[in-house]
Amino acid sequence: MKAEVAYIDDNKLNLECIKTILNEDFEVQTFQKPESFLKKFDSNSYTSILVDIHMPTLNGFSLYEKIIEHPHYNGCPILFISSDDSDSARIQSFVLGAVDFLNRSINPEEMIARIKSKILFFQKHRSIIEFSNLKVNLTLLKAYINNKELPLTFIEFKILCLVLRNYPDYISKNQMIDQVWRTDHVLDATIYTHVSNLNSKLDEWDYEINGLKTKGVQLMKKISS
Repeated sequence: MKAEVAYIDDNKLNLECIKTILNEDFEVQTFQKPESFLKKFDSNSYTSILVDIHMPTLNGFSLYEKIIEHPHYNGCPILFISSDDSDSARIQSFVLGAVDFLNRSINPEEMIARIKSKILFFQKHRSIIEFSNLKVNLTLLKAYINNKELPLTFIEFKILCLVLRNYPDYISKNQMIDQVWRTDHVLDATIYTHVSNLNSKLDEWDYEINGLKTKGVQLMKKISS
């Protein structure tokens, strides 16, 4: 499963072009109207957001401020993307707090690499993780769904953090054993028992941890019935 990236731009051709560039590496959702993105934002957990600067109804700088004030914003990296490569546009982007500024004519491989690096840094250094209706406080070692604290064991908490950090990739059994138990003597049944117990406590979450018998586990969005 690919990392989810949102891209907001009023120009349909720009949306199609950038989505074509990023589609192989990311799950890209495009929005031609900032207002449409803000409505959709309530129910999605993005790992990065790309924002065009010059839009008629709401410019990129104003949209940025609305995003960071939004109750569902999870702290993911926001990058401005524009054909306007002026010093004033760049300076205002970084003053606001954007993590990068991408010129639309940038080399596609560099664009992908820069987005990936920002996502990786975000996933490895955040102390509070918000993922849909789940919030994890890494300092207090507590997890919440819909603001209700979950009764997780320490092992369950470590598994949850591990799958969140590695989303959307799978985690091998050896990786789980090394980072959760830190010992070589862990039975497969032990791993899957902990995962099963954890999933039962995450029942109200929009995601679940799927056990892959030959590989390990992977965090995946639940399929609506």
